[in-house]
Amino acid sequence: MVQTIRLKINGTETDLPWSDFVSNIESTDTAVKLYEYFDTAFILQCSTLLFLMQAGFILMETGSLSTKRRVNALILKNLGDTILCAFFYFLIGYGLSYGEGEKFGGKSGFIGVGEPLCGDAGSCKSKEYSLMFFRFLKTATSVTILSGIVAERVHLWVYYLLVTFSSTFSLPLLARWTNHPSGWAYPYQLGGNIFNLKTGVLDFAGVGEINVAGALPALILLPLIGPRWQRFQGEWRDMRLPAQNDYFKTLGTTIMWMSWYGLVFGGVTTLRGNGGAVVAKIAVNTTVSAVAASIVAIACGLYYEKKMCPSDASNGILSGLVGITGACATVETEWALFIGMVSGLIYFSLTKVFLNLKIDDVVEGVQIHLCCGVWSLIAPALFSSRQLVKVAYPHFKDESSVPCGILYQCDGLGAAQLGANLLYCLFLFLWIGATSGLLILPLWYFNLIRYKLKTDGEDNHSEDLVTQSEVSDTGSLIHDVGVDPEEVRLEAVQEVTSQEIATSNSILHETDQDKEMLRDGSTSGEPGLSVQLGSKSEIDPLAVAALEQIRTVYPDIGSDDIGRSAEGLSS
Repeated sequence: MVQTIRLKINGTETDLPWSDFVSNIESTDTAVKLYEYFDTAFILQCSTLLFLMQAGFILMETGSLSTKRRVNALILKNLGDTILCAFFYFLIGYGLSYGEGEKFGGKSGFIGVGEPLCGDAGSCKSKEYSLMFFRFLKTATSVTILSGIVAERVHLWVYYLLVTFSSTFSLPLLARWTNHPSGWAYPYQLGGNIFNLKTGVLDFAGVGEINVAGALPALILLPLIGPRWQRFQGEWRDMRLPAQNDYFKTLGTTIMWMSWYGLVFGGVTTLRGNGGAVVAKIAVNTTVSAVAASIVAIACGLYYEKKMCPSDASNGILSGLVGITGACATVETEWALFIGMVSGLIYFSLTKVFLNLKIDDVVEGVQIHLCCGVWSLIAPALFSSRQLVKVAYPHFKDESSVPCGILYQCDGLGAAQLGANLLYCLFLFLWIGATSGLLILPLWYFNLIRYKLKTDGEDNHSEDLVTQSEVSDTGSLIHDVGVDPEEVRLEAVQEVTSQEIATSNSILHETDQDKEMLRDGSTSGEPGLSVQLGSKSEIDPLAVAALEQIRTVYPDIGSDDIGRSAEGLSS
C-alpha cells in the first residue's frame, strides 16, 4: 500500500504519494543547503574521530616496542608522517585523486584550486572541503601503518621518504580507482570500464586503499631489513616478545577502536535519505566483528599457549575492525559476526606462521592490516545482500544493476562482483608493490635503509637495539639482550628501588638507633653489608638497605652498582 499525504493548495485538496512529497521538499534550495550543512558537520565529526587514531597508533606502537628506549624515535615517525602527509596531500595528492581528468589521474584541485573544491570565484563548496580533510586523514592512517611494523630498524629519513612518496603519488592514484566516477573500479560501473566488468568494486570504507595499501610495503621491507638484532635467538626465538608496556598498548587499541567508527561512518558522506540508517547498521556490524575476532584470538591463545595474552585481545579487536571495514554497510549482522571470527583466526594463525618463518613484525601489522584486509575485500563479494547494497550505494539507476555477494546469486552479478573485487586486490598488490619497490630496492642496494652494524654485532643506532626481557613477580626488568649490560643492571636497580623504599620506610624510619646501625653496616647483630659507597659518606642508609634487598632478586648486581645507584637516590 502506497502511503499518501493530503495537501490543500488554493482550496483544492490533492493526495500526493509520500515519496514524491519528500522528494519535492528535498529538492528545494533551502532543503539542499540544510542537507549540505548537516553533511559538512557530520563529515567533520567523523574526521575528528579519525584524527584521534593517530594518538591511538602512537600509544599502541609505543606499548608494543621491546623497550622504552625506542619511544622517542617512534613518536617522531608518527608525528612526522602526519605532517608530511598533510603537506603533500593538500599540495598534490588530492588533485590526483579527485580532480577533473582521466581514469588514472586528476588535473585540477591542486593546492585547493579548481574543481571539485571551487569552480568560479565565490562558488567554493563547504562539503567538498570537509571531504578533502577526511580523505587526507584516510591517507595519513594508511601511511602510519608501516611505522610500527618496521620499528627499531629503519632510518628515520628513509621512512619519511616513503611517506612522502606514498602521500603524493601512489595512494592518491589508487584512491581514484574506486572513489572517482572515472575510476575503473568505481562501484557504479556497469560494463563501462576498461576491463568490461559487469560491476565495480564493493569496498565501502576503503580497506583496500587504507589497510592493505598501508601494509603492503612491509612485504618488501621485512625480508630486506631482517629481524631486530638477536630477535630470534635465545629463549624468545619461538615466542612473541612481551610488550614493554601493556597499559599503553591496550589504551592505544581502545582509542583506535573508537576512532574506527569515524572511518567507517565517513564512508556514508551524506545523511540524506537512508544515510542515518546506514550509519546505525555500520555501528552494529563494526562492533560485533571486533568483539568476535577478539574472542576467537583469546580462545586460540588459551588453547595453544595455555594462557591469556593481552596482545591477543588487543590485536584481535583490530583484526575484526579491519575485517569488517570493506563490508560494514552491506552485510547482515550475522555475517558480520562470521567475518569477525574468521579475522581473529587469520590473525592468530598467521602470527604463528610468521614466528616460524622468523619474520619480525613488531606490532603484527601485516597479519592485521594486510591479511585481514584482503579478507575484508573478499567478504563483501561473498555476503553482501542486494537490499543493503542498494541502501548503502543509493545511486544505482535501477535494481537490476545493483550487485550482491555470490551467496545471494542476484541475476548472475554475484560471480561478477567476486571477480571485480579479486581483480582489484590483484591490481592493488601490483601497483603498491611496483611503486614501493621502485623506491625501496635502490635504497636497499646501497645499504641505506637499515642501520649499519658494529663489528661486535650491536646495531650502530640506539633505536635499532632489540630487548628480550623477562618479568619477575614484581613486574621488574631482569635482563636485556642487545643492550649494554652495565646500563641494564643499573636500570634494573632503579626500577625496583622506589618500590622497595616505599615498603621499607615504615620499618627503617622507626628510630635514630636503627639508622645508626644501618650506617655501621649491621642490624640486630647480623653481619654487616659490605658496600663501597665512594667518598660520599652522607648517602641515605634507607637507599642502601633497599638496594641491598634487591640483590636477592638480582644476584648478578655488584656492590659497585648498588653504591652508584644509592648515591643517585640520596641526591
